[in-house]
Amino acid sequence: MTTDTRKLVLPAGAVDPVLQEIRCHGLADQETGALLLTGQSDMRLRVVAVAGTAGIVRGPGLFTVSAVAYDRLFTFAEERSYRVRAMIHSHPGAAFLSRTDRAYSLRVPGFVSAVVPAYAAPPADPASWGWWRFEQDWVPCTAWAVDPALPPVRTVVFDEEGVREY
Repeated sequence: MTTDTRKLVLPAGAVDPVLQEIRCHGLADQETGALLLTGQSDMRLRVVAVAGTAGIVRGPGLFTVSAVAYDRLFTFAEERSYRVRAMIHSHPGAAFLSRTDRAYSLRVPGFVSAVVPAYAAPPADPASWGWWRFEQDWVPCTAWAVDPALPPVRTVVFDEEGVREY
């Protein structure tokens, strides 16, 4: 599979840690999420950054990340020549962008937001999630492609205390 420089590409199994976290928090009736980092000039996933606890708020219908936690992750990315390209977060039922998601997600042109439905038993196939890209507003887009030939990604945890290995 050749890598389209405009299409985001996942190695096989890259979102397994995210699904584990979603399932764990979903069973506690809490939304959660992660951010996905690529290289600066390519669209291949390099790092999955799972939300930690400091400055992270979870609950039914609620997942928020503090400005300090975002700063820690974006600094980590910048220092290592990564680019934060997408956020995945969970919902208890259907995959849709809520009014809160639309208003408070990172509204940067080209940024992708994915919603994983049924957080207590999330579907493993990213094509079954909801996917949107910000282009002046949120527009539906296709799921990231999966390329089993790509090397595994690094998984980290981020929050106000910094970024550390998962």
